[in-house]
Amino acid sequence: MKLSKKTSLAFLAALFTLTGCGKTSETVKESPSVQESIDSAKESVSDSTEESTKASTSASDTEPAPFGRDVYYPTEIEYNGEPSVMVHYKRTDNKYKKWAIYFWPDQGTGEEYQFNYQDEFGVIAYYPLSTFQNATKIGFIVKEKGTWNKDVGADRFIYINQLTKDSNGAYHIYLKGGDAGVYKNDSCIGITNASFTSLRTIKVNCTAAIRGIEIRKDGKVLESTVEGLGTKAATVTLSEDGDVSSKYIVSATFDNDVIIKEEASVFTLYNDAFDEKYGFDGTLGADYTAEETTFRVWSPVSNTIKLRIYDNGTPKSVSSAKGDDTIAQEVEMTKDEKGVFSTTVTGDLAGKYYTYFVTNNFYPEGREIVDPYAKSAGVSGLRGMIVDFSKTDPEGWDDVDYLNIDRKHVTTYEAHVADITSSASWTGTEANRKRFLGTAETGTRLASDNTITTGFDHIKELGVNAVQFLPIFDQANDETKQEFNWGYNPLNYNVLEGSYSSDPYDGYCRIKEFKQVVKAYNEAGIEIIMDVVYNHVNGAGGSNFDVLMPGYYFRYDASGALYNGSGCGNETASDRKMYRKFMIDSTEFWMKEYKLGGFRFDLMGLHDVDTMNALAANLKTVNDKAVVYGEPWTGGTSGLASSKQAVQANAKKYEGYGQFNDQMRDALIKGGMNSSSAVGWITNDSSIAGNKSDIKNILRGLKGQTGIYTLDPEKTVNYVTCHDNYTLYDRFKKVKTSYTDDDCAKMNVLANAVVMMSQGTSFMLSGEEFLRTKGGNNNSYNSTYKVNELDYSLKAKHKDMFESYRKLIALKQKVSDLALTQDGITSSTTYKVEANSDNNVIHETLHDEKTNKTYEVYMANGTRAKSKAAYTVDTTGYTLYLDTLGKTISSGSVTLDAYETLILEK
Repeated sequence: MKLSKKTSLAFLAALFTLTGCGKTSETVKESPSVQESIDSAKESVSDSTEESTKASTSASDTEPAPFGRDVYYPTEIEYNGEPSVMVHYKRTDNKYKKWAIYFWPDQGTGEEYQFNYQDEFGVIAYYPLSTFQNATKIGFIVKEKGTWNKDVGADRFIYINQLTKDSNGAYHIYLKGGDAGVYKNDSCIGITNASFTSLRTIKVNCTAAIRGIEIRKDGKVLESTVEGLGTKAATVTLSEDGDVSSKYIVSATFDNDVIIKEEASVFTLYNDAFDEKYGFDGTLGADYTAEETTFRVWSPVSNTIKLRIYDNGTPKSVSSAKGDDTIAQEVEMTKDEKGVFSTTVTGDLAGKYYTYFVTNNFYPEGREIVDPYAKSAGVSGLRGMIVDFSKTDPEGWDDVDYLNIDRKHVTTYEAHVADITSSASWTGTEANRKRFLGTAETGTRLASDNTITTGFDHIKELGVNAVQFLPIFDQANDETKQEFNWGYNPLNYNVLEGSYSSDPYDGYCRIKEFKQVVKAYNEAGIEIIMDVVYNHVNGAGGSNFDVLMPGYYFRYDASGALYNGSGCGNETASDRKMYRKFMIDSTEFWMKEYKLGGFRFDLMGLHDVDTMNALAANLKTVNDKAVVYGEPWTGGTSGLASSKQAVQANAKKYEGYGQFNDQMRDALIKGGMNSSSAVGWITNDSSIAGNKSDIKNILRGLKGQTGIYTLDPEKTVNYVTCHDNYTLYDRFKKVKTSYTDDDCAKMNVLANAVVMMSQGTSFMLSGEEFLRTKGGNNNSYNSTYKVNELDYSLKAKHKDMFESYRKLIALKQKVSDLALTQDGITSSTTYKVEANSDNNVIHETLHDEKTNKTYEVYMANGTRAKSKAAYTVDTTGYTLYLDTLGKTISSGSVTLDAYETLILEK
């Protein structure tokens, strides 16, 4: 019996992996919403399982169940006459009542299914393949009904093309409770792993002693020698080198003439020698001119690739009215010695759409995919587009140039495209709401107060010189619907997200509209920084990378399972030559074509330092002031050696890019992995002694140092909040619910005063300047627009806050002593930063070479009110630049109070 409750793979992944996908390991530890989501799922599924569970136990309790079990599934199978999957499951405790099986077809949605038969071995789940879209790869877990409590750990898979169909059309696999093996026989003898360990050796591990081994390459028996017979592990030495484009079948013989066949993994052959032999340095993708277009795609393992050209970018399965599946042209591509398939099609193909139909030993039935190098696409990214970029430039585009802002003067404002305009308080053009064009619409004001700017005008008034958009590349979603998501679910990396355009069906529309945004921001002196997520894809299996080069673009462990350092089911292999090339090519394309100011790398720790160094160096050849930074951590255990990861510990190896300083953030508010009740320097309002443990990292951060990892401001991004975790208001309320809005506003301004008065790049979350709240949601990746919106009515309530932010940002951008190099900090005679003896007042002295002005900055935390001695500042000879508590300095001195930031100018 199939349950009516349906759960998408994305939802399942969210439950199993820490929700947001691509979010920091810090989000993982703190977020209680994961367990809440699981509990919710348990409740919703349990209702639908109750009736079926009752049905399976409806027989009399006095009547013994078959085979002494606690279930009454039939023992005689009614075969359906179709090709079917038959999963046999055996438990030593003989208790099956609470167990079910969750299936999901490759690239499909999953459902919970009942076991529906039983035999002497155990219980059986018997369902036709048509139930699973006739997929050749079906994922499954055995779990308790109505919960996500699994029998054994990782997801498992049924590979139909590796099984033999019986006379009733059934493909059988066998499972044992508490055993992660997937067996092909009821003795549960199997090959747990078979893979190349060198060009000529295959290691075979089994669950029983091996009596003999035969290796076939593409059906032909190979000469080989075997060591280790009589044990559970054997090494086979071949008479020739392994070939990644071939299929190797291991036949292992056991006692009682049991023979098990398994395909040997060739993934370990993807090494430096392979990259040297097949690495391609030329142009990939659709190389367009008006006269002809040349298509090139790299796939050494593939047998054939056919180029398919469509006049329409919409499949009929998406829209019967707008769609068309007619292939206007199909061309078989030619393979060269580097494994690059290419073909040239004459004529002007601009505006047409294309795919590749790929056939290899891993996908013998063939799979139609989008070119990884496609630069635009039709709706939902299902067909790539051939683009004439000269048709996409807005008027005056040639006048748009890189702003060349010193990264140490950069003040970055992080925002989601939709958040800027989703609130009812934004009163711009309704058609532009939640879309690219809305982010650049001018003239919007708060309806209740025409003096309050909103949207783009608000950002300009605030005065930031960089806006970092959460992912704007093509996401794995339905672009015909507007559903909120942060966007850390990559589909096509070089394509803009269509749901942010006014017409997602037209591949040109998204390009034209985003270029208008870049131009408008550029004219306002604001550069666009793009949030990129090269560390994982939405789903590895069946992705364009996986189809073209199975096993190459992702990291796998010794058992052949995907590493999951991203927390989203997979992690890409930046250390492989052709993925490194892809990342470098992709970022260069974005910066050149869209004139971006830089990139923020999600989970940068999953990328190797060599790739990041090469990528940053390449971008500097395009824009010598390119701003590149990332999260210097992973979201889980990575397959990349720690010595190679672009993490904090390796910051001294960075060349030309920086990292977020969570050391300073945690010292200020105890964000990230800390408990919601933990207090930092900002939230400490009682224990003066408690300041001591945090002040060291704050003073380091003010000097542009990331803890002990780097002393270089060029490599440091100081921040206190970002889209992950709580807003400042919500964080403060978690610490103490009794804090008033006025308390929160004072602490908020103080926190970002420290950030803005620091060396290196300063970064802030949008909306903090008017006390933004997400209603206490600390992981709003797929929450509602309402939760994530920028509510500009708060700006009207907190005008003083906004003005303080505006002045802090302006000072950060103009004072030369706030953009010092590491050597400059050491040698400066004008710059200094220190704390008082109670560690509750920070005093910073700054000088600006351009204006010859000196600034004295004082920042006091909540324990200032607990100090026995007053902290008095002599204001003689100074004018007031900013006092966040609204004080004046007419008396010639001022006494600092809690949460006060005072800046004097001379």
